[in-house]
Amino acid sequence: MDSIWFYIIWLLGSYLVGSVLIGELICRAKGIDIRKLGTGNPGTANIWRQVGYKYGIAVFALDVLKGVSVTLPLALLNVELVWIAAAMICTLTGQFLPVFFKFRGNTGMAVLFGTAAGLVPFGALIGAPILILMFIMSRNSGWSGAVFFLVCGISGVFIYLDDWEWLGVIYLMLGSILVVVKQHLQYSGGSSRE
Repeated sequence: MDSIWFYIIWLLGSYLVGSVLIGELICRAKGIDIRKLGTGNPGTANIWRQVGYKYGIAVFALDVLKGVSVTLPLALLNVELVWIAAAMICTLTGQFLPVFFKFRGNTGMAVLFGTAAGLVPFGALIGAPILILMFIMSRNSGWSGAVFFLVCGISGVFIYLDDWEWLGVIYLMLGSILVVVKQHLQYSGGSSRE
């Protein structure tokens, strides 16, 4: 994959994939304005609490798949990690500022979980069951996510210790910082519901 056009199209496609807010679409199909309920965030946790756990699970699974779909194919094609990280950032940008929803997005946590599959595949494989178990036990998506990223990061560093692939952990941390900043801005009123 040496063509710059491949990467440009992939990154643009990643932004567009991120711009499709699954939670917003599911709620609209049910005739619910999720922006007026709970936190106003059209993401997994708010939909779980306000609409129902089945819908929350569906949003979570589909958002994770979005993240997987933009990074894992690149990893399987042995594309350089910097391009995989760029796809992650473009997808998160779509989640934060979706072109299809007047640039009013969500926090992107579940999508970030999915992008780990391309950045630190074995770390994500180890972290995924722990994430699910933590959420079942605690019902706290924030703590569950923190544990997932911690497990991904630690296992990723050890698995890729003798290889430059450990940079995937750094890129995943960058994505985590972006999500935390977006959450802070969204919930502190910086980009709150209108």
